[in-house]
Amino acid sequence: MMKDNSFNKEALGEKIALYANKVATNRFIGAIRDAFASTIPITITAAFFLLVNNVLLTENTGLLRGIPGRDIISEICVQAYNGTLGILGIMVTFLIGVRLARSYNSDGALEGIVALASYVALVPNVINITGFDGTEIQTSGALTQTYTSASAMLLGILAALISVPLVVKLSSNERLKIKMPESVPPAIAKSFNSLIPAFIAISVFAIGEVVLRTVTGLTIPEIVVNILQAPLVGGFQTLPGILLYVFLSTFVFIFGIHGAFVFGAVSGPILLTSLQQNVEAINAGSEAPNIVTQPFLDAYVYMGGGGTMICLVIAVLMFSKREDQRMIAKLGGVSSLFNISEPMMFGLPIVFNPVYAIPFCIVPMVSTLLAYIATSLSLVNPTYILIPWVTPPVLSGYLATAGDFRASILQIVIIVVGTLIYMPFVIFSNRMEVEG
Repeated sequence: MMKDNSFNKEALGEKIALYANKVATNRFIGAIRDAFASTIPITITAAFFLLVNNVLLTENTGLLRGIPGRDIISEICVQAYNGTLGILGIMVTFLIGVRLARSYNSDGALEGIVALASYVALVPNVINITGFDGTEIQTSGALTQTYTSASAMLLGILAALISVPLVVKLSSNERLKIKMPESVPPAIAKSFNSLIPAFIAISVFAIGEVVLRTVTGLTIPEIVVNILQAPLVGGFQTLPGILLYVFLSTFVFIFGIHGAFVFGAVSGPILLTSLQQNVEAINAGSEAPNIVTQPFLDAYVYMGGGGTMICLVIAVLMFSKREDQRMIAKLGGVSSLFNISEPMMFGLPIVFNPVYAIPFCIVPMVSTLLAYIATSLSLVNPTYILIPWVTPPVLSGYLATAGDFRASILQIVIIVVGTLIYMPFVIFSNRMEVEG
């Protein structure tokens, strides 16, 4: 009897879905993902003020550069930035602490505070500051945006992921609880029950900071940047690295798994750090150091949603003779204009469709390649404006690069190339329908 070695796509899909589900439901990854989801209103607010300041009010090229009160409006935008992206690292650290604690069935408020306190305990107390006249002074007790923004976010994430399980574990130890009389209000009694666990957790981080700084001569943020953050950010900035990420996050879509949902907890902090570095460099009058940021992917790769879906919508409307596909493309095309691909993903469908699976994976990688090369050759400005992910294609490139119209042209080129790649598969899908 011969063995059936045929490819079983359903079995493969089930295995991939199983592993992806394990990743997605992991309490640590889930806490990071949910924390970032909670900051969406903040990042969109920050995007608005960044756009106003960097597109409309720019001194030489801003569309509203000559309006009365320009400097005051610009200062308002800067202050709004300081209160949003400027403290995003702190917000994410606290939120991860809350979300992670709730996965242990704890209230979350105290754990969020301990996570934030543990993070601040890792930040150097004495820092050097360069004045406006170029002189360098040393000060203590200052918490700069270097440590509050996305620049040091990875350190905050690590502090939250370590401190919260430690507090939860210690809080379950009855010998570490301070028993209060029954007349004491429950909220106060609960706080005293967590006093010793919180004390121990924060002490561990404070002692660790002093010991490591004394032994190595480096601060904890410097150690994290050198050992963890720099390689991760650098890996995403290489063409093979970002192509691999785009392929993996796109490939799982074929099996009905939301790639951004699964991999977002990993890519989010890295891409936001890259974006923050670009913002700081450009504000300082230097060149942006990074090609790949979150708006880079949103503007060039995820036009229309996963699989650069806007290209498939156009290809179906132009080349398909199947009325069912054309109807889905007309309906799904509206949502694709705002980078929502689910109607096409499940209506056409893309999921478990071997015909469309191939271009669905190829087009985003080609899009990444074209955008990466164009940015590296300075044919378009680097992305450094955090735009809402629902910003329509062509407009998104213009906004993400602070008003570079060449970015919009690049998006059009990518859409044309992507449509041509999808075209033969659309025609083949029609032919299969006729033959079937």
